[in-house]
Amino acid sequence: MRPPSLLPLFGFLGLSCALSTAPDNESVKNANHIFNVIQDSMRQWGSSLHHNGVSFFLAGVPAGTQFYHGTSKASPVNGTEWLAFEPEHAMVFARPRRGPPPHLPLDDPDTERHGGGHGELRKREHHEKDEKHHGPPGGRPPKGSDENEAGYLHTYAAAKDLRLLYLDGMSAAKSSKGTLDSQDAVLFNDLLDDHPNPGGQESERAKLACEMAQNEWEGRIDGVLRMEAGFEVILCDFERDLIPLRITQVKQSSEEHHGPRGNSKNGDWDGPRKEGGDKHHDGYGARKENDGGKRHGPGGPGGPGAPRHGGPGNGPDTSRWMRAITARYNGIGGNRVSLNFNDFVTAFSHDVELFEDNSTLPRLVNLSNEERASIRAEVTDLVMTHHPAELCENWQAITDMIVTRYSKELSYFVSGNIDSIERLQSEIERVLSPFIDYSERDDVAEIERCATQFLPSASFESGGIAARAVYSVAHRICSSLVEAGKWQDLESAVRVIRDLVGYLDWATWKECRGCAVNEICVVPIWPMGTIQDYDSPQCKDAANPYDQDGESYWGGMHL
Repeated sequence: MRPPSLLPLFGFLGLSCALSTAPDNESVKNANHIFNVIQDSMRQWGSSLHHNGVSFFLAGVPAGTQFYHGTSKASPVNGTEWLAFEPEHAMVFARPRRGPPPHLPLDDPDTERHGGGHGELRKREHHEKDEKHHGPPGGRPPKGSDENEAGYLHTYAAAKDLRLLYLDGMSAAKSSKGTLDSQDAVLFNDLLDDHPNPGGQESERAKLACEMAQNEWEGRIDGVLRMEAGFEVILCDFERDLIPLRITQVKQSSEEHHGPRGNSKNGDWDGPRKEGGDKHHDGYGARKENDGGKRHGPGGPGGPGAPRHGGPGNGPDTSRWMRAITARYNGIGGNRVSLNFNDFVTAFSHDVELFEDNSTLPRLVNLSNEERASIRAEVTDLVMTHHPAELCENWQAITDMIVTRYSKELSYFVSGNIDSIERLQSEIERVLSPFIDYSERDDVAEIERCATQFLPSASFESGGIAARAVYSVAHRICSSLVEAGKWQDLESAVRVIRDLVGYLDWATWKECRGCAVNEICVVPIWPMGTIQDYDSPQCKDAANPYDQDGESYWGGMHL
């Protein structure tokens, strides 16, 4: 059983898919983790704290949704590349290419490949002969060379409703903590293990994912949806699935005068993000005036050979970027992404050991080949037999109601602000009073009324994993409150609730309170952040969100 990890213990999709009979509460393995998978999905905050995703969802993106891509190139993209949901995310990489990444010596045999040689995935062509990509509507790309001293922000729109495979957690983070397990260990069956730095093999991941989509999944998936410092899509066919809207030149950053940097994330798949294990290295990994001329090593800040601090620095790019992505802490917004919460795949539902050696982080690399193959086969069945837009209960909205009702109450009960058992019993009764029939007290009935408060009356007929997990968690909350209310000493009663809080492990308990208008709540988002940022997120000046004090949360990324 996983021990508490996140919590300082003191301190959509439509209508019904079909409670005639509540499921057996005890039969739901890892119900708390499955609840959090549902609660955190497509949310930057919860996915940053529960960053090791082990679940797979079908995701839909409606036609017309705008995406962004930053690069050194002024011509539209063909083939396989990445897209950001927020323009500020893409703008970080709208910069010129200048030589090999800083972590590679000039005589490195892989320099040509890293610098955008034959390993580049982007199939750039002369679009003058291509009517579909003759240029963005309403204007042409800037005249002259395809590259200049600044970079370009590309804006595209989805040409159709996109079908994507969403990998939960921070699955685009190139770390050694397990963020890549769902891809490398499960989907790709350890095919990247022979590379000296498998964490940096983003081009290979894109190629393998798109080969699976086309061959094994018969073209039913258009790309992969992941999260790091912002949500992004690895889209397999730009020309087929996107409409170019505009290509604009961004303002040249003064940082560009500080010396050569590596390739940008968007310009090349084989730039620093891929082979160096840190796609942000190019934007922030160059030497600074006050760092003694030291370069960050592979893996970016906090990686091997790099200073052990919590981020790649500050400045206008970091501030703009972080303001944008932290605005998505509680969701991507605008119905830009819909998830099928009724039918999804999670390793938490399998009879496997995900928390070896008392770990607080689930890992998939420790599973046997047969166990991984079973999960992979379930993913294939999901893709081949279900659809992102299937009507079902909005289980995330239901988890929201449960968290909203109980999060503050449970925090209060373990805060130390209640000084007597009589006071605690009174507060617990206040919370449970809507479910009590004072003419005939019945613990079992009261717990059941409490546990099913937010559950649709016909939601359990299919026996889906979401319904069973959400009910199980709600039942645990209500039964623990009833139990705590029966103790006659304060310490024992609080211990029951504290155990409940540790079991629930809700990300809401780490949210900052009362940030000023010029501040953001800082949590580690790869490759930025410190251990302190994870243990106790704080409000920090948005202009300098990562002050680099403290040990990097991500540590040396020895992949």
